[in-house]
Parts: sequence; C-alpha cells; structure tokens
Amino acid sequence: MSDQRDRPDAGAPAVVDVVMPARNEATTVADNVAAAIGCRHVRTVIVVDDGSTDDTARIAEQAGARVVGRPGSAGSKAHAMDAGVQATDATHILFVDADCTGLTSAHLDAICEPVLDGRAEMSLGAFDYGWLNWLVLVLPPLSGERIIPRWVWDRIPVTKHAGYTIETRINEVIAEGRLRTHAHTMRGVSHRTKRVKFGVVDGLRRTARMYVDLLSMLRPVGDIRWRTYWWYLRGLTITGR
Repeated sequence: MSDQRDRPDAGAPAVVDVVMPARNEATTVADNVAAAIGCRHVRTVIVVDDGSTDDTARIAEQAGARVVGRPGSAGSKAHAMDAGVQATDATHILFVDADCTGLTSAHLDAICEPVLDGRAEMSLGAFDYGWLNWLVLVLPPLSGERIIPRWVWDRIPVTKHAGYTIETRINEVIAEGRLRTHAHTMRGVSHRTKRVKFGVVDGLRRTARMYVDLLSMLRPVGDIRWRTYWWYLRGLTITGR
C-alpha cells in the first residue's frame, strides 16, 4: 500500500465535482443531473455532451448542469470523461453515467463517503442484478458510478484513453498502486441498455464487441497483467450485497 503522505492531494480539503459523459441521453440525463446535484458532497455537475444529435445538452443545462460540448465527436467515453476532468479543478471526480435509471442522491452520497472518510481511494456503486450481485461485486468493475482522486485519473496515459475501456484503465491504476476500493450494490439502480438504445440485434452486437475489446486488454494480447486483478481483490471491501 502506498504511503498516504506521498499522494498529491495529501492534506488538501476534498472538493468533489461530478463528470457525466453523455451522448444522446435526452431520456434520462435530467434525472441523473438532479440526483448528482442533490448529492451533499458535490460542488458542481459537469455534463459532457459527446457529440449528441438530440436534446441532451439543452436538457442537462435546464436541469442545472454545466455543459461542456464536444461538437462533431463520433463518441468516446474516455475522451468525454477527460474533457470533464480538464474543465474542473476539483480534487476528486465523481463519474456518473447519464443513462442510469433509478439513481438517487442517496446512492451517490453512499459512493462518496468511503473515499471522503479515508477508507478507500476508489469507491463505486454496481447496478442491482438481484441474485447475481455477489458475483458482480467481485468481478473487475465496469461501473460508471465511481469516485476517485483526480491524481488517479492523471496517472492514466493519454494514449490509453480509449472509449469504454477507460474504466479498466482506472482499475489498473488503483490495483497496481495497491490502493483500496470500496464497492456496494446500488439497490434499484439499472441503466438503459444497448439493446434499448440501438435495438436488439445491434445492441447485442455492440455488447459482444465491448466484451471482446475488454478481454483483449489482457496479456498476451494486451498490456494488463493478470495479477493486476489479484491486487485489486486484495484492496477490495464489499458492503451491501
């Protein structure tokens, strides 16, 4: 475990901003902005409009978010997240997906507290999959609902900012640094799936492509060591299965 005193934010008061990447999420973005604004630990909610062709940006702004645009973007979650991080001077970033359903301010409060209380360097909430929750919580986390210190994000090389694989890169920094993670289930929270957004056939194709891309990040094809997952588990605390 790395020494707390060596970290860039050691001794600094925590300032938390939300970064919410969004591409064509007009259906759900307002509810998620409202949940983020209501989180008692959050200063500002930043929605990054990642080249939307619908009313995502206007609806997010009306809901109270600060909107950062990426006009003409073909869509990249990693680059949208980075645009949001670069738009704030917060010490901690609470990432929230714009397509969540059932998300409340209380869910986000519960995500923030383990990090702000000093019990973990990363804290995340997993979607509620019922009887599968125990399994989801021990798998490498892909959840978009997580809080990290800004310096964790800064340690991800820009060359590794690639689409939806970015959550795995965050995990890599945490695990390789022997840092602590807190995870719990967000009861009643789900999201609009790719099948809902793009139709059953295209949605399933996109989902399959995502998992192929994620698995290809592991050695020998990719550059992530298998033992990185072991270090992640060593630092993992689970509550609320």
